[in-house]
Amino acid sequence: MKSIFCFFSLLILVITACRDPQNAEHKPLPETPDSSGFVKVDGTKLDFIVEGKGKPCLVIGSSIYYPRTFAKLLQDHFQLCFIDMRWFAKSYSPVNFSDFTLQTIVADIEKVRSDLKLEKVILIGHSIHGAIAFEYAKQHPDHVSHLVMIDAPNTAGTIDQEVAISDLWNTASTDRKDMQSKNWQILANMKSLTPAQLEIETYCLMSPEYWYDPTYDARWLWQGMTLNIDILHYLYNNIFSNYHMFKDGRRVPVPTFLAQGRYDYVYPYTLWNGYDTIQGLTIKIFDKSGHTPQLEENGLFDTELLKWINENQ
Repeated sequence: MKSIFCFFSLLILVITACRDPQNAEHKPLPETPDSSGFVKVDGTKLDFIVEGKGKPCLVIGSSIYYPRTFAKLLQDHFQLCFIDMRWFAKSYSPVNFSDFTLQTIVADIEKVRSDLKLEKVILIGHSIHGAIAFEYAKQHPDHVSHLVMIDAPNTAGTIDQEVAISDLWNTASTDRKDMQSKNWQILANMKSLTPAQLEIETYCLMSPEYWYDPTYDARWLWQGMTLNIDILHYLYNNIFSNYHMFKDGRRVPVPTFLAQGRYDYVYPYTLWNGYDTIQGLTIKIFDKSGHTPQLEENGLFDTELLKWINENQ
């Protein structure tokens, strides 16, 4: 259970069966993309879809999950390219973990960028994908004009993260805590789930920890998703164990926008206390969001993001 919680406390990491969040102002992107295809890496096909026109944005993680979380408004300003990472790839070739590292993941993103002929992009990553985007931008700053991290951890698999989670959860309302306790009981009674189904149900039943609205049902975000459990567990339990984003110094490689939800109890905004003095880093706290402000407060998120990009040309 610890590894399951670790995975979903770090992720992201997530069309028809659920209402929009209470304060959503725009619908998600349409199901029919402007274009689509795949980039092949080591036998795995990383699917992508492209929506909108304008400055290219590379959104790493999933070509299914993430288009559902971003508002259609952004298509008027950006060409959004949503690309799978290996852990969400439908056509997946298992890896040799003895030589699968963070550098391998960075190389995957670089191949995507090169194959899609994207010279310089706005790079967007949510949850653990935000940390991955940071690592790519650090190695390839010439190919990134702006970095956007959404509820990303600056440390993961560490005591600091555990303490931040515990301290923030202690401030949660009694109703929220009681709801989470009941949801854990529901999960314990679920039998005969596949590993992938168990991961998804765990995430969805952690709604009091992931969403401003503790009753939010996120299952619609996961419809049609493929979870490659072996690489997912390795990603969180090994690659992002004892991770420190700023181990080489408190600096960002390119202009960076960090969006954090005040009600995100898995990657607490408090992890970033004291980091707002870093030159080139803008931190925005969304007061009515949990782990996914681009969906929960998408109108405000769009406004703040567009304003920041215009100010950092």
